[in-house]
Amino acid sequence: MRLLCMAQMTAVTVLKEFDSLDDEDRETLSSEMARSGCVGQSFSARLMPKDSASSLEGPAFLVYYGPAFLQNLGNDSAIKRLSVLAEIYRSSRELWPSSVSKVGSNVTIRIDMIKALSISDMQEAAAKGDVWMLVKHNETEAFVERGSRRKLNKMVASQQKFQVLDLGCFYAYDD
Repeated sequence: MRLLCMAQMTAVTVLKEFDSLDDEDRETLSSEMARSGCVGQSFSARLMPKDSASSLEGPAFLVYYGPAFLQNLGNDSAIKRLSVLAEIYRSSRELWPSSVSKVGSNVTIRIDMIKALSISDMQEAAAKGDVWMLVKHNETEAFVERGSRRKLNKMVASQQKFQVLDLGCFYAYDD
């Protein structure tokens, strides 16, 4: 339901492509988007994955500019954008492991850097040797950033918390 609200004018396309996602991507989107970030609040159990309904945990993630990312399909396939979104949720969960004690908390994941980029633009950056990563800036916020390998090495050396986004979805869902 939240996914369709985010997609708005592209909702029909997004819904069709959602069913074509691989199990991991579909499960990730379903379980992460079922988290409300409010204690005692949840979606209808029949709309949630079974494991999410049985154990309410947090934090919930607000993917800032997520709607713009889904609405700006252009020539991109919805399935690739959905897969990128799933990878952002997976990387977020690595930085903020789920916990019952955090069920009432939220983390903002900023995707400003990619909201208007096409999948082709993102692929081009990767082909030039850059990586896309989710960088934790504080306890309640992370940003998707593009960085060189040099920047990546500096972040490792300084013990900056981050996850390199595995954007194999660029190729996994090729026509």
